[in-house]
Amino acid sequence: MALIYIWIAMAVLLQIVAGSIQGDIDYLASNMEVRYDVLDNLASELTFLSQITLTNKGQVPIKHGDWVVYFCNIRLMESKHLKHNPAGYVIPGNYGIRLTHINGCLHKFETTSDFKDIAAGASLTFKFKADHFSVARTDIMPRWYVTAKGLSPRVINNTDDEQLTFVGNFDTKEKWKRSVEDSYNPYTPEDRYAKYFMSDLETAATKVIPTPVDMNIDTQYHVVVTSDWLINVEAGLDKEAALLKDKLGITVTSTPQKNKVIKLVMGDVSVPGKSGQQFPSAHESYSLEVDADKNAITITGKGPSGVFYGVQTLLGIRTSEGKVPKLIIRDTPRYGYRGMHLDVARNFVPKDQVLKLIDVMAMYKLNKFHFHLTDDEGWRLEIPGLPELTEVGSKRCFDLEDGQCLLSQLGSGPDSTSSGSGSYSVNDYKEILRYANERHVQVIPEFDMPGHGNAAIKSMLARYNKLLAQGDKPGAERYLLNEINDTSQYLSIQYYTDNAINPCMESTYTFVEHVVKSVVNLHNDSQPLTIFHFGGDEVAHGAWMNSTACNNLVQRLGLNSSVGKIADQLKDYFVQRISNITANYSLDLAGWEDGLMDVKSAPYDRKLMANREVYGYAWNNIWEWGGGKRAYALANAGYKVVMAQATHLYFDHPYEPDPEERGFYWATRFTDTPKVFGFMPDDLYANIKVKRTGAPLTREEFCKTQDVCPHLMHKANVVGMQGHLWTETVRNPDQMFAMIFPRLLALAERAWHKASWEDITDRKKKNEMMKADWVKFAGALGNRELVRLDKMGVQYRVPPPGASAEDGKLKTIAIYPGLTVQYSADGITWKDVTSDTTVKGRIKLRTRSADGSRYSRLVEMEVATAKPTVKGCSPHVMTSNMTKLMATVVVIFLSILR
Repeated sequence: MALIYIWIAMAVLLQIVAGSIQGDIDYLASNMEVRYDVLDNLASELTFLSQITLTNKGQVPIKHGDWVVYFCNIRLMESKHLKHNPAGYVIPGNYGIRLTHINGCLHKFETTSDFKDIAAGASLTFKFKADHFSVARTDIMPRWYVTAKGLSPRVINNTDDEQLTFVGNFDTKEKWKRSVEDSYNPYTPEDRYAKYFMSDLETAATKVIPTPVDMNIDTQYHVVVTSDWLINVEAGLDKEAALLKDKLGITVTSTPQKNKVIKLVMGDVSVPGKSGQQFPSAHESYSLEVDADKNAITITGKGPSGVFYGVQTLLGIRTSEGKVPKLIIRDTPRYGYRGMHLDVARNFVPKDQVLKLIDVMAMYKLNKFHFHLTDDEGWRLEIPGLPELTEVGSKRCFDLEDGQCLLSQLGSGPDSTSSGSGSYSVNDYKEILRYANERHVQVIPEFDMPGHGNAAIKSMLARYNKLLAQGDKPGAERYLLNEINDTSQYLSIQYYTDNAINPCMESTYTFVEHVVKSVVNLHNDSQPLTIFHFGGDEVAHGAWMNSTACNNLVQRLGLNSSVGKIADQLKDYFVQRISNITANYSLDLAGWEDGLMDVKSAPYDRKLMANREVYGYAWNNIWEWGGGKRAYALANAGYKVVMAQATHLYFDHPYEPDPEERGFYWATRFTDTPKVFGFMPDDLYANIKVKRTGAPLTREEFCKTQDVCPHLMHKANVVGMQGHLWTETVRNPDQMFAMIFPRLLALAERAWHKASWEDITDRKKKNEMMKADWVKFAGALGNRELVRLDKMGVQYRVPPPGASAEDGKLKTIAIYPGLTVQYSADGITWKDVTSDTTVKGRIKLRTRSADGSRYSRLVEMEVATAKPTVKGCSPHVMTSNMTKLMATVVVIFLSILR
C-alpha cells in the first residue's frame, strides 16, 4: 500500500500543470517526443503544409501549463497571421496550441486553455502552413527546447540528433517537389548509373589538378625522391622550402648540388600563349623540370608564390613510392583571384579546421580566403576596445532580452555549448593570418553591414545599457548602431525584425572606423590588410522608415522618402561613407553585388567611391530572377568582379536533388562536382541550361534583349572566381568538409585553368570534349586526390553509387573511379561488387571512401530474379518454347476434365 501512495505522489509531482517547476521541464524534455512531417508542397504556390506530433512517452498525462517549446523553423510559420501579430496565432481545430514568431528562424508554441491532456502513450498532432516550400530533411533544425518562465530550458531529447531522425521521410512527390512545375525527383541507383556512367575510365596517374597550361611528360623515365635527396634553395624562398621539407622529410641546404636535388629558384618563366603579355597573375607563374638523367628537379618561379605552386605540383604528381616522371611543366593561372568563402557566423568553425581548409586550398592553388566573420547569428572576431562583440555577439543561448547573448538560431539549442557559439581571439586570428601567409593565401575578412547586422546591433546595445546604467550616456552612445526609438517595421529575408544597422547615425561610422582600424592593426604583423569586405547585401525594405535620424538626413540630402525608397537610397549613402573610411586606410573595398547596386540592379556611381579598387561579388544568376546581368553590369561600370554565381559555386546547395542530401536549394536544386567543373566563367550566359524547376532553358531563349544579357565591355574587370559555403545547415567540421569537397577541386580547376572546350560554339562538340576532360579529371580525383584528402583528415563527401542490373547481373559505378561499391541483402553483411556479382530481390548499396574508413549514405534497388535460360536458346526462342509447352499442358488438362 505504501508503494501505491508513493507512486501517486510521484505522479502528482510530475503532472504538467500551470506554474511549472524545474522537475516538470526536465520531465517534458525526457518524455515528450517530437516528430516533424512535411505533408504537401504542391497544394499552394505560396505555402506548404506541415505537422508537428507530440507523443507522451512517459507514465503521466501532459497537461496545459506555462511550458513553452522553442524551435527553429527556417520558413516563417503562418506568415499571414504572424508577420504583424507578436501575440501569436492559435492553430484552428481545438488543439490548444498557440504559435509565435520570435525573431529570425526562432518560433515557439505554447498551450492555451483548450489544450487537451496527452495521456501516457498518446499523441497530439497539429498542422500548420509555412512560407514557400520544404523538400529536404536538413531544412528542419535540431535541438528544440522546452522551458517556463524563471526555469532553465532543456533540450527535448529526441531532437538532440544530428541525423534528424525525428523528421518524417520525404517519400512522396508532394514532399520532395518544390512546386507542380518542379521536374526533379530523387535519383534512383539506375538514374545515377545513367547520369555518371563513363565507358572510358582512366586512372589519370599523371593528371595534375589543376591542369597546367603546358606539360610535356615522358613516363618511360622517372626519378625517385628518397630521404637522401636535398633541397637547394635560393634566398627568400624559405617558406617554400619548409613545405617541401615537411612533406618529403628531406634536408634543406644553400650549397649547390649536382644530383639528387630539388632546386628552388626565381627567374623568368616563359609560358606558351602568355609570353610577352602583361597579366595580373604573372608573378604566380612557374616551371617544373624533372631531369631523369641528372636525377634533379628544378622549380623556377616568377615570384615566391610561383615557386610555391611549382612545389604543390611536384607533391601532387609524386607517387606514394616517391616516383616523379620525367617532365617539363610551364604554368600560370587563369585568374589572379581564386577564392573560397567560409561563413563562420551562422555556425562557428574551430580554428584548427579553418587552418586545415586553408592548407587544402593552397594545395590546389587557391589564393583568396574570404572569411565571413559576422552575420545576424554571430560576430566571431575579438575587436580590442569592444569586448561586447564577442562577449555577447559570439554566443547564442536562451535570452529573450538579447542582453547576455543572442537568441538561439539554426538549431543551436538553449545554451552556448553548440556550434552556434564561438569566436577567434586576437591571437587566434593572427595565427590564421600567419598560417595563410605561409601558404600564399590572402585572408579577406568580411563584416556584413548594414543588413545582416543583428549580432553587432545587439552587442552594441548591451554595451549601451551597461554604460548607461553607470551614468555614462556619451560613452554609451559612442558606438550605438540602432536608434532606440525607431519603430520601423520590416522583415529581412531571414525573418529578422531588427538587423539593419542605422546609416544615419554618426555612431555607426565611429563603430565602423574602430573595426577597420583594429583589423588593419591585426593584419600588420604578418599579412597587411589590403581589402575590406563590408557585405552590403539584403537590406530589408522598410528599414529606417520611422527613424528620426534618417528622416532628418533624407530631408538634408533631398532624397525620396517614399516607402521602400529610403532604404535603397540610404544604402548608397552608407556605401560612400564606408568607402571614405576604408580609403583613408589605403584599403580596397569589397561587397556583394546587391550592396553595390540600386533596387533596379544599376551599379552605384563608381566615381563617387574613393578606393583604388572596389570588388563586386556577383552571386545572383538565377536566370528567371533577372540577376544574371549583374556581373557584367558591375564590370562595365568599373568594378572588379569576382564570379560567385550561386547556381554553380554555392557549396551549401545539395549534391543531388534528394531530400536526404544536406543543404539549402534556393538557387538551384543541386550542384554536383561535374556541374562545378563545367562552369564557364569567361562566358556567363553559356551556363544557361535550366530554370530552377529543372525545365530546359537556352541562351537564345533567355537573352532576347540586350537588357537581360548585356555584353561584357571590360573583360579585364572580371578578376576571378570563388566557391562559397554558407553554414546554416552545417554544424560540425565533418559536415563542412563534406559540403566543400570534392567540389573545391573542380573550383580550383576552373579558376586556374581554362579548358579548350570552353570556347567551342558547337554544343555537341563542346559536350563531347567536356565529357572527355571530365573523365580524366574524375580519374585523377578518384585514384589519387581523394587518397591525399583522406591522409589529411578531410572528410569529403562519399557519393552514393549508381547501379544497373540485367538478368540479376549487378553493374555499379562510384562516380569517381577507384572507389569501391558494396552491396548487402540484409543491411548487415556487406560484400564488394565485382564483375561476377549476381543478386536478386531488394538490396542495399553503398560506396566506400578511398581509405575504406567511411561510407556513403545507403541507397536501395529492386533486382528482378534472373530469367531461366535454355542452353543454346535465345530469350525469344525460350519464350516461344515455353508458350508451346504451356499450350500442351492446357490441352492435356482439359482432356482429363472431360
